[in-house]
Amino acid sequence: MTTVGSYLCGVDVGGTFTDAVVIDDAGKVTLAKSASTPDDFSRGFFAALEKAAVALGHSLETLLERASILSHGTTVATNAVVERRGAKVGLITTAGHGDAILIMRAYGRAAGLSAADTLRFSGTDKPQALVPRSLIREVPERIDKRGEIVVTLNDVAVVNAVNELVAAGVEGIAVSLLWSFRNPVHEQRVRALIEATAPDLFVTCSHDLVPLLGEYERTVATVLNCYVGPLTSRYVERIAAGATNKGLNAPFLLMQCNGGLTPAAAATRAPLLLLQSGPCGGVVGAQVLGHILGHADIIATDMGGTTFDVGLVHAGTPVRTATTIVDQYEFYVPALDVKSVGAGGGSVAWIDETRGALCVGPMSAGAAPGPICYRRGGTAPTVTDADVVLGYIDPNFFLGGDNALDRDAAHEAIAALGAQLGLDAYQTAAGINRIADAHMADLIRRETIEKGLDPRDFALYSYGGAGPCHAGAYARELGVTQLVVPLTATASVFSAFGVASSDIIHVHQRDQLITAPFNAAQLRATLDTLERTARAELHAEGFDDEHIRLNFTADLRHRLQVHVVEVKLEVTMSSDALADSLVARFTARYEALYGVGTAYSDAGIELVTVRCTASASARKPALRQRPEGQARPATQARVASRQVYWPELGGLHETEVYRADALMPGNVVHGPAIIEPTTTTIVVRPQQSARLDGYGNIFIDLNSEAGS
Repeated sequence: MTTVGSYLCGVDVGGTFTDAVVIDDAGKVTLAKSASTPDDFSRGFFAALEKAAVALGHSLETLLERASILSHGTTVATNAVVERRGAKVGLITTAGHGDAILIMRAYGRAAGLSAADTLRFSGTDKPQALVPRSLIREVPERIDKRGEIVVTLNDVAVVNAVNELVAAGVEGIAVSLLWSFRNPVHEQRVRALIEATAPDLFVTCSHDLVPLLGEYERTVATVLNCYVGPLTSRYVERIAAGATNKGLNAPFLLMQCNGGLTPAAAATRAPLLLLQSGPCGGVVGAQVLGHILGHADIIATDMGGTTFDVGLVHAGTPVRTATTIVDQYEFYVPALDVKSVGAGGGSVAWIDETRGALCVGPMSAGAAPGPICYRRGGTAPTVTDADVVLGYIDPNFFLGGDNALDRDAAHEAIAALGAQLGLDAYQTAAGINRIADAHMADLIRRETIEKGLDPRDFALYSYGGAGPCHAGAYARELGVTQLVVPLTATASVFSAFGVASSDIIHVHQRDQLITAPFNAAQLRATLDTLERTARAELHAEGFDDEHIRLNFTADLRHRLQVHVVEVKLEVTMSSDALADSLVARFTARYEALYGVGTAYSDAGIELVTVRCTASASARKPALRQRPEGQARPATQARVASRQVYWPELGGLHETEVYRADALMPGNVVHGPAIIEPTTTTIVVRPQQSARLDGYGNIFIDLNSEAGS
């Protein structure tokens, strides 16, 4: 891929703020934040980029002209599903199977819920249907599991179905026929008939998107792609056109849920892959920085305005999952394993009247109106309001002083909330924080301990606008030994940094469904086909073999089990050795996840899916390291002191405040203290200390004997 210019540009659109990161040839990072614009997210996109351009002394047009890559992580697809703002979609499927997506394998009402939520059965329900029964059409056709045609497709029935759906006002049609991944001829014919009858419709065929076994999951993916397709495609095309008109000559790439970038044209065909793309950027950023710092195992935590997201890097590689759940809909799309909980800065504090208990989230004040202290009409107290009341956030230095906050309004609202429980404003604000911190720690435990991993063996990276304010509390609960606020000021826009640092990635997979002992020749033939397909796609995008990396994995399971386990394939082995090694690799991985002795090979082992993850490196940021000096910060780094409420100390305590940009590498700040970059707040709690390293990262010692 040829590039021109000297800037890597990454933009991440979140629910509350839009973040931009620009990295020059020397590795200097320039960041900017702008309020997200839910009515048209593209406005916030260009506003954040323009702020970054101004900080560099450029116009937006000059920045884009000098960009080598413009990459983007977006929540547009995710929001369309969660907020039910997607397209009106019709579904064409095999006769007799129209209810599969509505039945949801009978576990739809519990999919994606915690064990505690699942046990409260009366409070669970199936999600709102993505496609109602009235928009599902069944057509006569049948292909068997060997790919042979049993019943020929009825063209007249297809055309009639299309006409009925068009008359019903659909914007897109999803096509998911039985066993189409073994023989796509019928789906291809349905697509041709749709294009001839209604050429303006958005069409997705299941064999193009997820050629895998699993009727329900394949259909969900196909329908979801159609559901978010029109809205997402218009959004991507609007930004691409706007960037081109403003001077962009470089590639415009979109972040995918698999942790890699894809060209805009490919993203408009498969917008499903953009789900959760923003949080994935942070995990990739953690991997990139972890490689520099020598951290192979990382808990990546992102606390933004709306959610708290957790992903893992294990043995130097982001942890992925072959199954994704969005709003209780489960489908097979390889993705970084990022989980979220409603515990962001905008999470609303409220009282459960039945229990008389203080609760936090999952409702969020979002970007509009936002927390009360934002002065945008918010009326519900939030976590950010609590941070302001406690003194962690300086209302006059929020976003570097660009947005003064209303502390008095936040204090009044939290005091009124606490009065219902017999608590004062400080006690209530501390309670709000403790509950939010507990929610975050619980999610991290689920993503580590429940997967056979010990969080104490990981470094914990905390980023997002609100993360460094709370990390000292939730990290302490977990017992981790290394807490890092990555790149200090950049921490608040770290997902955008990760987006700008990502590789191009495409995932190709094929269904197998063969039982051990595995046919070595068949396995090798599948691997060769996947490799040819992957290389051809990246060659077409301008990459040569020298810059292409291929990683092969397989999904295996015990016979009659539903859940699969992914294992790595060493394709350099001989075909026979590779096939023979799969059982041992599967058994070892299975027992690592579920306990020694849990694997029962006598039940039989099935190979379900073979997968090739193909990547090509884009230009990476070259971070500069400065030598570390003395531990004692310079006098000018300490800018003030203020009253801060510390539950550990039982009340208000005069606390020193430091400006992050005045600290030098090697400086150590002992808690309790506040460190203020321009776009976030780093809270160093009592009995903790913080050290700035040569790359600009803040390392927080959670059990500092020197802390006061």
